[in-house]
Amino acid sequence: MDKKSKTFLSFIISFGILILGFCIYKILGQVRFIDILYWMLLAGLCQSFLVVFNKDRYVSVVFAIIFAVQLSYGTYHSVIIAAGSQVFFVYKERPQTYRHVFSVPLYKTLFNVANVSISAFISGSILELLSRAYDLNIRMFAFTILMLIYTLSYALLNTGILMSLMSLLNRDSFFRLWFSLMSWILPNFAAIAPFGYLIALLYNQPQGKIYIALLVGPLLLARHSFQLYQNSKELYYKTVKALTAAIEAKDPYTEGHSRRVEGYARQIAEELKLDKATIHSIEVAALLHDIGKIGINDSILNKKAVLNDSEYSQIHEHPIIGLKILEDIELPLKSKDIIKFHHERYDGKGYPMGLGGDQIPLEAYILSAADAYDAMTSNRPYREAMAPARAAEILIKNSGTQFHPTVVNAFTKVLDYRMVNNQKRETVDNVG
Repeated sequence: MDKKSKTFLSFIISFGILILGFCIYKILGQVRFIDILYWMLLAGLCQSFLVVFNKDRYVSVVFAIIFAVQLSYGTYHSVIIAAGSQVFFVYKERPQTYRHVFSVPLYKTLFNVANVSISAFISGSILELLSRAYDLNIRMFAFTILMLIYTLSYALLNTGILMSLMSLLNRDSFFRLWFSLMSWILPNFAAIAPFGYLIALLYNQPQGKIYIALLVGPLLLARHSFQLYQNSKELYYKTVKALTAAIEAKDPYTEGHSRRVEGYARQIAEELKLDKATIHSIEVAALLHDIGKIGINDSILNKKAVLNDSEYSQIHEHPIIGLKILEDIELPLKSKDIIKFHHERYDGKGYPMGLGGDQIPLEAYILSAADAYDAMTSNRPYREAMAPARAAEILIKNSGTQFHPTVVNAFTKVLDYRMVNNQKRETVDNVG
């Protein structure tokens, strides 16, 4: 961890702990300990039942509890409950492996506590300041707007602090990381906020604590069902990766090729602003596009001399062989067509069917360009790797013949961005 990261981390922890201490001081003697314990346990329970997407992404419903406490008691209490949720939790990461406060480095726990404390305090203070101008009991529209402001401010602060640290640690663009996170985390906050309002309403009813317990049960059951679905997706991805490893084990010159092609193809698709489902189809196709090479003789794949017509003919069969291997496997929509057509050309001179133009889906052209670029910039049995700049020139030269012009235009922008980003990283490394 460099000096800037340590300085930022120290500042956030110090500021957050100061806010938490101030809030604890302000509520002393104002609330029963049993009530604080009730909300703390509820927050810890919600934080313990995460829906984990991968090591970097998970969904928690703890914001609903923080929001409910804000509405029921105010900002000081919500800060304390938010901080407690980052301490009193236990969830299973892997079989026989549990994550809890004692398994996490102390600085990470302190940072998480500080982050939610700052987020809850500032967003809660904004809510209380604005609410003084309105009688929220009779103005539902104003109430709804203020709730949206609270939710948005909490989400922006919470993710902004986290992404600031990630940006410093990874030497990456803050806004790129932040926007990427917000694209999926903000809908999560927006969906959870109404549950917080409902919990606050129930809590203020006679026997409200019992009603909340009855509400949390179905929520946790829904979480369990969704986690099972997520686990099945994870198994699916592991299967795809195993197939990719099988391809690369057969042809040592293409080690890492499929994963690199996946990265290029994803960036091209994002530059073209394709929808997430389509991008996912392209990613899966990229990982599996060479699966048909399993059916090609090793002597042909590893031949250092020029292939003869018969050998070329066999190579041209690998997209069709790949489809036969995958025919009983359920893949995302379009993935199989992308694999089938990824060696077709824009001018119709490709293989296996000799189609071109609009007869080929744009997604296949994306994979074609990404595949060709990585092949040119990688060592192969018959030649050394080409310089990235030279490979980019070939892409541009063959735009409108071998490659789709729109795809080449997007890809050159991606390559320019990667070059600038690499230069920035090299500059930082040299300065450091």
